[in-house]
Amino acid sequence: MSTYLTKHSSHASESGARKALRVSAALVLATVLVPLFCFNSLAALICFKAPLRRQTWIDVSAQPVSLLGWQVGVFKRSAALLNVVSGRIRFVGNPLLRDGVSMPRVARLHSPCGQPGLFDCLWLHSLTGLSVDKPLALLHAQHNQSLFADILLVFKVLLCLGLYRKPTSTPSSSELFGIPFSNTRMQVAVDWVVKDSAETDTQGCQSAYYINVNSVNLSAGNAQLYQVLQNSDRNFIDGSGMRIAARKAGMNLADNNNGTDMLPGLCQAAAENQRSLFLLGAQPGVAHKAAANLSQQYPGLRIAGAHHGYFDDDEHVVDCINQSGADIVLVALGSPRQELWIDNNKHKLQAQCALAVGGLFDFFSGKIARAPMWMRELGLEWVWRLIQEPKAKFNRYVLGNPIFLFRVYVLQQALRGL
Repeated sequence: MSTYLTKHSSHASESGARKALRVSAALVLATVLVPLFCFNSLAALICFKAPLRRQTWIDVSAQPVSLLGWQVGVFKRSAALLNVVSGRIRFVGNPLLRDGVSMPRVARLHSPCGQPGLFDCLWLHSLTGLSVDKPLALLHAQHNQSLFADILLVFKVLLCLGLYRKPTSTPSSSELFGIPFSNTRMQVAVDWVVKDSAETDTQGCQSAYYINVNSVNLSAGNAQLYQVLQNSDRNFIDGSGMRIAARKAGMNLADNNNGTDMLPGLCQAAAENQRSLFLLGAQPGVAHKAAANLSQQYPGLRIAGAHHGYFDDDEHVVDCINQSGADIVLVALGSPRQELWIDNNKHKLQAQCALAVGGLFDFFSGKIARAPMWMRELGLEWVWRLIQEPKAKFNRYVLGNPIFLFRVYVLQQALRGL
C-alpha cells in the first residue's frame, strides 16, 4: 500500500451540469423508490420508531459524513438519496471508510475528491480484490474523470456488489472444494514469499500455488494434483470465479492474489530484501525476455537465471536453479505440470520458495497484453484471454466456466445440507 502524501488539491466546485444531473438522477430514483419509502415509513411507525435516523460515516480524509438511513424496512441505506439531493454527498466522490476496503495510510490526507460520495474507485477495486498500489493516484484519476466515467463507475460497483459481495465474515484462511487457502492482502502474500526461511522457522523449499477455476476443475479429475494442492505450504486465491464460489460458501475474500498482480510487488520486495529470482518455463526466449524487462523496471532486482519450459531432464534444470543461487523460483509450465513439477522437485531445490505462476512470463515479456483495467475491475480478464487465444483457451473458459459454476451450485447445496 502506498504511503506517500500528495500536496493538497483544490476542491473544485461542482459544475452546473453535474449538479443538475445529480439532483435530477437522485429525484428520479427517489420517485421510483416511493413505494419502498412508504413501506419503510409505515413499518417504522408500527414499531413506534421515527422513520429516519442520521448515521455518521467517516470519509478517507477523516471528515465526518452524516447520512440518512431508514430505521426499519429494506434497503435502509436508500434514504441517502435524500442527502444526494441536498448536496451533502455526491454519487461519486471521496471514499467512505468501509470494511475490507484498503485506504491510504496517510496522516492528514487531503483527498483530491472534494466531497464524499456513495460510490468510489477504491470500493470498486476491493469488490473484485484488485490490489491498490497507489490509492491516491486512483483518487486523482477519479477526480479528473468525465461524467460518463462517473456513471460507468456507479454501474460497475452495483454489478460487482451483485456478483461478488455478501455481508459475511472474512476469515484469514479457509478452504473451498476441499482445497485450503490463505485469504490475505497482497502485501501479506508478498511478505510470505520473500521472507527468509530462517525468519519463518521453516526448512527446505516451500511451495505455493494459485487456486483458480482451472485448477479446481483439473484437480477434480486428477487425484495427484488434488493431493498436491491440499498439501502445499500456501495457496492463494486467484480470479473472479473463486470469489463467486467464496460468496456462495458464505465468506468474503480479501485481495485477488493472482500472480500477475503479485509480481510487481514481489520484485520490489525482492530487490529491497536482496532476494533473487529464477524464471522457469514458457517458450524459448520468453523467460529471458521477461527477466530483462523486470531487471529494467526494478533497479536492484537480481534475476539469478532463466530457463524455458521445454525440457525432459528435471535433474539438469534443478542443478541450474541450485547453481544460480536463486532464493525464489517462479515456475510457468502450465497446470497441472507446474504444480506436479514443484511437488516432485522441491525437496531437491535449495531455494526458499517455489511458486507456480502459469502464463506470467507471457505478460511481462510483452508477448501478451493484459486486459484493460475496466475488464479487470469487473473480474472479466478471462474474457480478454479468450479473445486473444480462442483456440488455446476454449476448453479452459468456454467449457470450464460452466462446469465450475455447476460445482459451485453443488457446493452451495451441500453446505445447505441438501
